[in-house]
Amino acid sequence: MAISFFKNQRGPKQNIDIRIFCILGVIFLIGLAIIVRLFILQIWQGSFYKTMASAEHEVSEDLMPDRGSIYAKEKDQLFPLVTNRDYYLVYAEPVRIKKPEVVAQALGKILKFTEEESADLLIRLSKGDDPYEPIKHKITKQEVDEIKKFNLAGIGFVSENFRFYPEKGIGGHIFGFVGFKDNEKIGQYGLEGYFNKELSGQAGLMKSAKDALGSLITIGSRSVKKAENGSDLILTIDRQIQFFACQKLNEFSDRFGADGGSVIVMKPTGEILAMCSVPDFDPDNYQDVKDINQFNNPAIFEAYEPGSVMKAISMAAGLDSGAVTPETTYNDEGEVKVGGFTIKNSDLKAHGITNMVGILEKSLNTGAIFVEQKVGKEKFKNYLKNFGFGKVTGIQLNKEVAGDLSALDKSGEIYGMTASFGQGIMVTPIQLVAAFGTIANEGKLVKPFVVSEIDKPDGQKQIFSPQVVRQVISPKTASVLTGMLTSVVEHGYGKKAGNKGYYFAGKTGTAQVAAPGGGYGGKTIHTFAGFGPISKPAFVMVTMLNNPKGVRFAEDSSTPLFGQIAQFLLNYYQIPPDY
Repeated sequence: MAISFFKNQRGPKQNIDIRIFCILGVIFLIGLAIIVRLFILQIWQGSFYKTMASAEHEVSEDLMPDRGSIYAKEKDQLFPLVTNRDYYLVYAEPVRIKKPEVVAQALGKILKFTEEESADLLIRLSKGDDPYEPIKHKITKQEVDEIKKFNLAGIGFVSENFRFYPEKGIGGHIFGFVGFKDNEKIGQYGLEGYFNKELSGQAGLMKSAKDALGSLITIGSRSVKKAENGSDLILTIDRQIQFFACQKLNEFSDRFGADGGSVIVMKPTGEILAMCSVPDFDPDNYQDVKDINQFNNPAIFEAYEPGSVMKAISMAAGLDSGAVTPETTYNDEGEVKVGGFTIKNSDLKAHGITNMVGILEKSLNTGAIFVEQKVGKEKFKNYLKNFGFGKVTGIQLNKEVAGDLSALDKSGEIYGMTASFGQGIMVTPIQLVAAFGTIANEGKLVKPFVVSEIDKPDGQKQIFSPQVVRQVISPKTASVLTGMLTSVVEHGYGKKAGNKGYYFAGKTGTAQVAAPGGGYGGKTIHTFAGFGPISKPAFVMVTMLNNPKGVRFAEDSSTPLFGQIAQFLLNYYQIPPDY
């Protein structure tokens, strides 16, 4: 009875109050959830949804700048070597094409497709539910006009801007190319890579209101940030010299079946007048290159053991340190033994009592060793470093390497001995031309440069002037060494570098190429480095041929290549003869 009594105490009114309380609780929780959700949307994620809302009512478009051009000089005139040109992309809308066979045949004929390409095109044009198919990039206005004559339904065109190279075969390694990286056009290798930021300019942006259908509202708000075009580069390269040097390099490389080669022509003050290497590549069709290593510029990228051309630098160290004079003599026995090794002269002969001029004229390995031993290994290494070997020159081109002098850090006499005649150390052609430029420039090492001026779109100009890095040897040493190297061209192995009526200074180098398994194999690299006329040097030049066939020494390969380019330069600059 008691239990029944207490149950009956909760009446209908109490049950109604509980239900109301529950309903109010649910309403409160829903309201709280709404408040929290609004807080998240408006505060935490407000910027995101603001952008989304803006996208519904605004259209924005990048305004692309024109990439800067690259110019070479020809005496007082400028010629564009790299510029821009408008091309077109031809595309198809297969859903609109009724007769794909007819369209494929017409396009294939105009665009010069192969049978395989035409067959593939027909397959793509036959996809009845396909809204878009790109057919071919970089087609000309003339090709567009020919296609339009056929009135092909479902075929359209989009304007595209590409780099254009008006002159072929004059040094793709200098220019580099503009290719795609992460879906963005970017300069790679050479000048295009080194000066990508300057050449690219700054993209602009246009924002404008649009209606519910996505069309621009012409009276709506609009903001435009103009694109800033890229800067132009004015090179130190002389167009005529570049063309001739590249032409001669190709001629000699073909004649001797060389694996490669380089030519660099530089003013003694550092301006590069010509630089080319083989095998070259066409920046217009860079995508056709199978081996990406071909993009690297051998003149600054490929370090090699230079051979006897380094004897000029060894002699500079000897003269400048006071260890030797031109009249100093030694007894050449034809070989030097050290630590179980025997080092011989390249001609395998002993020449007896010989002075320092004779060492250079006859290119004696034992003589270079004599000089290095007189100087001392540590001081000798410092001279090589001061000449710029073992570090990059800083030329304004991508992918320069430093070479390698690390052998001189090893203990043992032999490493200094072999370095004295260019074995066991690695240098680049650009380092060699800078080093010989030091001799021509009264002992001052200058920084090579290939860009003389950057012309900005606002009219400002950035000028690059000759820059002295350091005084390496005294002017007296440079003068004495110049005379000794002139004797090499007049009486030694460098005769074919000379030109009648003019005095030139230089040194040959025939270097064995290290074999993969150790030691040296049958391949050689031939180099000639020199400058002239010595009364007032107008240019410094390095010519190098990698593994020429059918010729034993640089005397008969890279040396006459130097001589023929030098003859052109004498005529081009109308330099009066010395005698």
